[in-house]
Amino acid sequence: MFKTVGPVAYYGLRSVELARLPANSSTSAPVFGQYHAPGRIILFEQPMLPWRLSGLLKLDVVRQLESAGAVLTLLKDVGATLVDWPQDTLRRFMLEEVLLHELGHHVLQYHKGKRLERIARTRDHEASAARFAEKQRAALLKGRSH
Repeated sequence: MFKTVGPVAYYGLRSVELARLPANSSTSAPVFGQYHAPGRIILFEQPMLPWRLSGLLKLDVVRQLESAGAVLTLLKDVGATLVDWPQDTLRRFMLEEVLLHELGHHVLQYHKGKRLERIARTRDHEASAARFAEKQRAALLKGRSH
């Protein structure tokens, strides 16, 4: 994947780490990854399948997970959501959505020269990372079709 993305995405990248979720993680929604300037990406382990999440997920999150191949079942009567990932869809999601998104944060942060402090508002940082990931996903898909 790094060959397809190219050196602009990994120049200055110090590490991509696989880690457990911090014990003090207070969210019931899944946490997939984080970027820490300068140049550190953490991808978090995911629970055994299927996931049982308390609460009903927001529609945009449902759409994102389903478009990545997840199968969601909304349990409205108990206020929970079941999430299952058939075959290798979770692995692909972690690489093609989460890792590419975190690389997008790295590209924005690293190439602006201000490495430790955030160089954009959270909303703008997220939008930039999402655009980067979408562009790189399209390149990955194009490369697969050849």
